[in-house]
Amino acid sequence: MRREEGIVTKTASHGRAWVETIRTSACEGCASKDSCHGSGQVMEVCAINDAKAQIGDRVMVSITTGTLIKMSLLAYIFPVFALMVGSAVGNSLAPSLELNPSLVAGIGGFGSLAFAFLMIRLFEGRIAKGDTYTPRITHILSELPMA
Repeated sequence: MRREEGIVTKTASHGRAWVETIRTSACEGCASKDSCHGSGQVMEVCAINDAKAQIGDRVMVSITTGTLIKMSLLAYIFPVFALMVGSAVGNSLAPSLELNPSLVAGIGGFGSLAFAFLMIRLFEGRIAKGDTYTPRITHILSELPMA
């Protein structure tokens, strides 16, 4: 399980909260990375507020290892696989089309790569809206003292 510490900056009525944390390399494979905001190393992520944290609380935000692996496969392996399949199909179709096999393999490979990125982009919104791939606030590390 991947865990990050952060500070709750906003709460939402639908059981979620915005947590300010430090951006890490693990963020690149996350389906919800587009729902994160920020510049540089500091970012805000919308997480399911299981711990009922309030604004100012220092919290632990978690996402399961299985989810990270699935998202990494989707973000990195699927496009490479599409590139290879498109190139192979283009290379095998070239003789029947009487075209240069390298040219058709390149067009097929990059065409299928573009298609893979388009598919990821289309499904990214659906994935980010669901609870399965959304980070969760698992517990409060320290609460903001009452004034």
